[in-house]
Amino acid sequence: MSPPGATNPAERADSFFLPNFCDPRIVLGVVLISELLALTFSFVRPGNAGFFVELARISVLLQWFGLTSAGVLCVVRPRLAKLSTPVVSAIVIALVLGNVGVLSIVTVYIGQWIGSGDTLEIFPVAGLPFVARNVGIALIVTALLLRYLFVTHQWRRHVESEARSRIDALQARIRPHFLFNSMNTIAALTRSDPARAEEAVEDLSDLFRVTLRDAGKLLSLKEELELSRIYQRIEMLRLGDRLKVVWDVGDLII
Repeated sequence: MSPPGATNPAERADSFFLPNFCDPRIVLGVVLISELLALTFSFVRPGNAGFFVELARISVLLQWFGLTSAGVLCVVRPRLAKLSTPVVSAIVIALVLGNVGVLSIVTVYIGQWIGSGDTLEIFPVAGLPFVARNVGIALIVTALLLRYLFVTHQWRRHVESEARSRIDALQARIRPHFLFNSMNTIAALTRSDPARAEEAVEDLSDLFRVTLRDAGKLLSLKEELELSRIYQRIEMLRLGDRLKVVWDVGDLII
């Protein structure tokens, strides 16, 4: 049993806006986003070797950046869940930019080592511009994705909270004990006084028709008083003379 005030790990994970990058669906999303970016960059900036060669080069590079960044976030996510949203965002941006920067430098070294920059342009040989461009693009893409994830998560929590509130309100309106007691009273009256049992069923039906309708519609004072009198009549069937109610509403304008 958890101590009072303790947070369930599952609930804490659900309240975290950063998705689980270990989830295959999220990994697939990273792959698709990386490939979409690669396709966009290939259209905007075609290389000398041709569109498909440029697409293959950028795709390999972006998939490398995206999947390794997802792997890093998959490892650190449990620790980030305990931090505030601004701190998490700053750490995620720093990790992604650091990962992209390091991999860009490695890519430049590979290009300089094999010397393919002047032929098929598979690897770049210009170091600083290539690294700076990749880090800048990673900053923009990561910031936009974080914003999207945060807004989407907040919207989802709002929808879930609203649905939960509606369920709680519905359960509070139904009041199971009152319903069960009323049904037992009506069942007893069906044998001893069928006419009163029929009236009780009609009162119970009117009561629930009003209380279960759209909560956004306000009741007038007259309707509230009539609802209270219906509730009183149902309770008097069970409590009898033990229930005493005095109505003092003569001066109210209905």
